[in-house]
Amino acid sequence: MAAGLAGSLACASASPPPGGPEDRNPPQLLAVIPDSNAVNFDEPNVGFQFDETINNRGSGAQELDNYFLVSPSDGNPRVSWHRSRIDVRPRNGFRDNTAYTVTLLPGLTDLRGNVTRSGASVVFSTGPTIPPGRITGTVFDWVAERPAARALLQAVTPDSVVYLAQADSLGRFTLGPLPNGSYLVQAIVDANNNRALDRSESFDTVRVLVPRAAPVELLAATRDTLPPRILSVTSVDSLSLRVTFDRFLDPAAPPSASALRLVASDSTPIPLVAVLTPRAEQAEAQARQQAVTDSIRRADSLAGKPILPPSLANAAARRTPTGPTPSVPPPYTALLLRLARPLAHDAIYRLSVTDARGLSGRSQSSERSFTTPRAPPPRPPTDSSRRPPTPAPAAAPPAPRS
Repeated sequence: MAAGLAGSLACASASPPPGGPEDRNPPQLLAVIPDSNAVNFDEPNVGFQFDETINNRGSGAQELDNYFLVSPSDGNPRVSWHRSRIDVRPRNGFRDNTAYTVTLLPGLTDLRGNVTRSGASVVFSTGPTIPPGRITGTVFDWVAERPAARALLQAVTPDSVVYLAQADSLGRFTLGPLPNGSYLVQAIVDANNNRALDRSESFDTVRVLVPRAAPVELLAATRDTLPPRILSVTSVDSLSLRVTFDRFLDPAAPPSASALRLVASDSTPIPLVAVLTPRAEQAEAQARQQAVTDSIRRADSLAGKPILPPSLANAAARRTPTGPTPSVPPPYTALLLRLARPLAHDAIYRLSVTDARGLSGRSQSSERSFTTPRAPPPRPPTDSSRRPPTPAPAAAPPAPRS
């Protein structure tokens, strides 16, 4: 009886096998049941068969159901672990005459902790047909101007049917198969992997009609319904100020110089020469750098050394994008203001903005008072009549011994 109990406990818990050579290979997926594009599927589960026993906890503290997406979704899927096979089904079972996509995400581990780096998916139908509709596109981390790897995608029908997908490492995704119709597509940078939009997470939403041939671009950023307000104003130098807002500004409608007003404590206006967005400020800095580079190239060419210094070559390489980027400029929270005349030291000024528009489309006016830095202490005068000390004469070498 004791032996039988020990055997049953061994089967109920995954543990690494004793002895033998160390296994460094991740689990390999051998088969998925049903085959992709199968129709009239009537089994209760989709089965994923591996070449070895799978850790029943996934990697880290994640549960197994976090590594599977069932689309359309009715909640977290039900996942059953059977050592080298995992069965998956919707929370309330498969619906009749419905096309499904069941996706295995990267991250499963074997008993020695080797992690799968790729996933798999199977498309099938519980009815006689699979609709051809698809929504494809790319999700970007808009602020960072780079693809949002592993972003969560949701496409919701007017009657609240939810289709799911996950973007790949380059932010690319495919949602479907989908019946023709209207879908509200949302991309979420799901930082805590709870498959829900939390307050601090970046997202974007767009309405899509299926069939649709053109790919969709989703620009994920933190958003809320409140318009931006001036948060702080700081002096960059005597002719420049940096104004920071508490929320992102809409890059399609940057505040112009006429929308900003700077006045001294006696209400004297200080004219603004320019208002630079981060993109414009970067272009200005690159133009200065390019001028320096061109000057060095000319000097090297005249000297017979047409070689760009490594430091400038590396800087140029860093400015060249290495992957896909959004088609529109990113949102920002700061502007650089160029002034027509310098500000006084240790003086109070007030900056106001009219109708600053945020990502929600809402606008608001706000203002902020600030004090410029104190004047730097004066340098001590230099005495031009003083001569530098005369160096002591070098000691004479010792006389040679007789």
